[in-house]
Amino acid sequence: MSFQPPRVGAPFPILVPEVDADGNELAGIRLPEVAVPLATYTGWNLFGPGKGPPTEICSFRGSYIPFARSKQERLEAGDPRPSIQERYGSRDEYLGRVVAVALKLMDEGYLLSQDVPRILEIAAQRWDYLMR
Repeated sequence: MSFQPPRVGAPFPILVPEVDADGNELAGIRLPEVAVPLATYTGWNLFGPGKGPPTEICSFRGSYIPFARSKQERLEAGDPRPSIQERYGSRDEYLGRVVAVALKLMDEGYLLSQDVPRILEIAAQRWDYLMR
């Protein structure tokens, strides 16, 4: 280091990735849980009120913000994101879309064939957990 203790420099802006209408990142390989989402996933998190500066990033721990289960639940919460039922209609429709994305990624060389059953298993568990 040139200076000990370090000098405080000019502030720098907090930048976050571009996101889709659900708040999920657009860049990179969109794995099934992001391509066929049940929630908004962020790779960052701001401090909560009283926990730290609310305009600062907190430890780069991400957030998982589930979608409402139904349109009624979504409207009651004032959530602009379509609900799980509005998006997929049924568990089978959701899992079918997950498999389609996983197989496409496998064909493109981003997943191994042995990854697909586990991805489907996890997707089913997440659906069951959120829709219980």
